[in-house]
Amino acid sequence: MKKLVLLICLFIVACGKSSDEMSVLDKSSCKLPCWNGVVAGQTTEDDLLKILANLPDVDPETIRTTNQAWNIFDDQFYFSFRRSWALNQSPKLRGEGSIKNNTVSDLILCGGINTSISELVEQIGEPEYIISGNNFYGGRTVILTHPSKGVSYWYTTELDRFEITPDTQIGCLGIFDPLLYEEMLEAKFFSAGYYNAEETLKVQYLWDGYGNLDEKYPPRQP
Repeated sequence: MKKLVLLICLFIVACGKSSDEMSVLDKSSCKLPCWNGVVAGQTTEDDLLKILANLPDVDPETIRTTNQAWNIFDDQFYFSFRRSWALNQSPKLRGEGSIKNNTVSDLILCGGINTSISELVEQIGEPEYIISGNNFYGGRTVILTHPSKGVSYWYTTELDRFEITPDTQIGCLGIFDPLLYEEMLEAKFFSAGYYNAEETLKVQYLWDGYGNLDEKYPPRQP
């Protein structure tokens, strides 16, 4: 039994990082704002479903569409990623998005992103805007947006961690059609559902580098 346990441990070490520990960027065959061949504003719904069905990390049984209009979109889709360990099959990483005119409008990946801000900046450049707002638990909800490239990402801080750094881990990553930015902004997509376009412009800041959120980007009211 001891030898069996030892062999299993050696196997784990030899394999290095599991799929669950990889950055979501490493799970892609292309650079942002593309993800595994999906480009918001270009990829059709049929092509999206084919791409998802052929990704080894995606559980094909979780891929579904609602076939119902929602907000400014015609349809929505959802999917989950496989887990590496058979004993824990609850998905750590999940995806969702919207369809408009038979084309992917946005794609959002949340959960076990395992991706830092610096990794995103390396691919897409520094964000253009940042919102830092209070949440119900006393932390901050931080939303960073790159409208011209069609990329946004966000995370929630802990109570005593208001420092945003290159190593800060994000909670969700989204790619969206830049041509729909104004429409999505009015529909409250870049403020966690709180603010329309006019209100968002009042609460967001131009990106001014890393630092203490309360000092550089204190919460604003519209």
